[in-house]
Amino acid sequence: MSQPEQREEAVFAAALQLPAAQRAAYLDQTCASDADLRRRIEALLGALERAGGRLNGPAVSGSEATVLLAITPIEKPGDRIGRYKLLQQIGEGGCGVVYMAEQEEPVRRRVALKVIKLGMDTKQVIARFEAERQALALMDHPNIARVFDAGATDTGRPFFVMELVRGIKITDFCDEQKLATADRLKLFILVCQAIQHAHQKGIIHRDIKPSNILVTVNDGVPVPKVIDFGIAKATQGRLTDQTLFTAFEQFIGTPAYMSPEQAVLTSLDIDTRSDIYSLGVLLYELLTGKTPFDQKELLAAGFDGMRRTIREQEPPRPSTRLSSLAAEDLTTTAARRHTDAPKLLHGVRGDLDWVVMKTLEKDRGRRYETANGLARDIERHLANEPVVARPPSRLYRFQKSVRRNKTVYAAVTAVTLALLMGVIVSTSQAVRANREKKKSEQVSQFLKDMLKGVKPSVAKGQDITMLREILDTTAMRVGKDLNDLPEVEAELRSTIGEVYHYLGRWEEAEAMYSRALELSRKLHGPVHPEVAQLLNNLGVTFMNRDKLVEAETLYQEALAMRRKLLGENHLAVAETLGSLSFLLRRQGRLEEAEAAIREALAIQKERLGNENPEVAESIRGLGTVLWRQQKLPEAESKIREALTMQTKLLGADDPIVADMTEDLGLVLIDQGRLADAERALTDALAARRRLQGDTHRDTLSCMVSLLNTLLAEAKYDVAEPLALECWTTRKKIMPGEPKTFNVESIFGGCLLGLKRYADAEPRLLSGYEGLTRPGTYIPPEGRYVVKNALLRLVQLYEATNRPDQAAEWKQKLAAAEKAP
Repeated sequence: MSQPEQREEAVFAAALQLPAAQRAAYLDQTCASDADLRRRIEALLGALERAGGRLNGPAVSGSEATVLLAITPIEKPGDRIGRYKLLQQIGEGGCGVVYMAEQEEPVRRRVALKVIKLGMDTKQVIARFEAERQALALMDHPNIARVFDAGATDTGRPFFVMELVRGIKITDFCDEQKLATADRLKLFILVCQAIQHAHQKGIIHRDIKPSNILVTVNDGVPVPKVIDFGIAKATQGRLTDQTLFTAFEQFIGTPAYMSPEQAVLTSLDIDTRSDIYSLGVLLYELLTGKTPFDQKELLAAGFDGMRRTIREQEPPRPSTRLSSLAAEDLTTTAARRHTDAPKLLHGVRGDLDWVVMKTLEKDRGRRYETANGLARDIERHLANEPVVARPPSRLYRFQKSVRRNKTVYAAVTAVTLALLMGVIVSTSQAVRANREKKKSEQVSQFLKDMLKGVKPSVAKGQDITMLREILDTTAMRVGKDLNDLPEVEAELRSTIGEVYHYLGRWEEAEAMYSRALELSRKLHGPVHPEVAQLLNNLGVTFMNRDKLVEAETLYQEALAMRRKLLGENHLAVAETLGSLSFLLRRQGRLEEAEAAIREALAIQKERLGNENPEVAESIRGLGTVLWRQQKLPEAESKIREALTMQTKLLGADDPIVADMTEDLGLVLIDQGRLADAERALTDALAARRRLQGDTHRDTLSCMVSLLNTLLAEAKYDVAEPLALECWTTRKKIMPGEPKTFNVESIFGGCLLGLKRYADAEPRLLSGYEGLTRPGTYIPPEGRYVVKNALLRLVQLYEATNRPDQAAEWKQKLAAAEKAP
């Protein structure tokens, strides 16, 4: 699309949003120097009015200004689109009409079905959305409305099927409920966390505004839902809903909420920080009831004037906007926030001013890097902690002054540049080298952050096959494409090794770490901090592959190197001590393991203070060592201490907190406190399902812990459906693993307890045979599962009065108990 065509569509779209009586004045201002443009816009508006206000086909055909318009049949309640029956229209925007619909197969449910209006290239729209849907499928967040399906009507119009959210705009909800500022901020934090989740999946919303964030109430608790994720990108074929597009088909956004970079009609790409800006506009509106720039004033300024305002004009701080309101309006605004005017102004002035203004920076490099960073700063404000956002420095104010007075500063700049040229030339090589190193670090960090999307804890059980294939392809290309850049290759191999570690693909992780270690030794010599780090990482991989002797050798080498290079009290030394303690614990060398973890903990407390996630993890490690030594009361105390600390630091919804809750349950089992253990493990399992999905390894492992407790309590009726779920899931995704056969034996134990002997026997026999088949490795600390499987078989044959078979299995059980 050429620049004139692009401007023509933008002006036409803006005119459509105005009442008919205001369009002439708008065109007077916008098209003052372009009579041809005004003639074409008026032709479009007139043709659209004669066609009944509905557009079908491309609006403009080059300079001929050909208008293709037609009356289009409109869907109505009772009509069917594919497998969806339309029930009632629930919304309409420039982009399309939204219906409540009923899906009848393969499941029956009510959904929101959005039919896109005519005038877009259907094939291109569907192709774009199909590609986008692959990424959208990865999103699974309680505050994001899911996209279920996409297709085209019989007339070729694209439609999208989404989760039906029964709610109202977040701003309207807050005003109707008269939510205080603190409560509004808590809702906003949930929105930020949803946007962060999307960003981690590589999805940018591009059109964050109140109408795309609906609040519904579940059991009396307000829940915001972000809608239309990815729809904007998929439907970026026309100008609708006050939405602008660049010539490069980059979605810009709704004017009052669009970022400065979205208002620049160039090839500048849009990244996640554009969403940060739009979140800032939303926060501004939640605090003040107004947007930084008024929507009507933006449209009245004309296309170029609107863009110039967004790019160059600094909005007033929220407190300034509030104080400028008429007394009656300020009183009304305060009442909607369940307070009075002085308290509202006092609450917004200061921290919240600076948080908002940081999100609204024209320079996106000065905004919050992530939605999580924005949410965390608001949490700091609510907790009366210092916020990261601060008033601009003198240097920054000077830079702003330069931008406002370019002519005045031009001559000074020229003289200054002449004086500095000699210095720049003499140092350019050093600067270039430093820049390249920084670029390498940034690329590596970007890759690391992006590839963390394939972590099971992030993906929550979703299909991440495509991302894993991308990872494998990247791993293969690193050695070919970067063999002349060994420093970059070493860094990226280390990063890819870390991601393989997250995925539990130890062999691939070992290969990556080993090559990175080889390169680092060539680059830095045999004794270097990066070499020590890779030795430590490789040791972790060896340990997970049960190469315990090799892992200990690497840990000891890394520990000695770090002590020599960094001193006895460095956090890197504590890291290796913690890894070594875990290894020693697995080897049964418990006194050595305890000494190592206590030394690590002492270093961390000295360097990090008494409350820190790393400190909490080491306290947990100490508790686990004490548990293995059967020092159960002390072990319980340490694990509870770690759990309390991590819950405070990380929040209840974190996989690490779920880990520790499960540890607590296991310690309670060993103390015979089964009821307490059941409660802890039930909580841990619920958290794992919520955070990691039903099919994650950690979730399934937690199920086993809870099942063992329920069996010990003889709650077979409660345990049986959970055991069936666990066994069925493991059999499907982890066939042949010893843990799968252990769960089959546990399932058999549930059936045995329910006296369903005929059903129990094949499960018990199959479970035991799988655990003991040739080539199966079970680590020493897990050998009890074989004894339990044998014991259940003995109990089965005793219960069914088959003494010969009971005696046979008793002999096998006695032999297993005598084994080292």
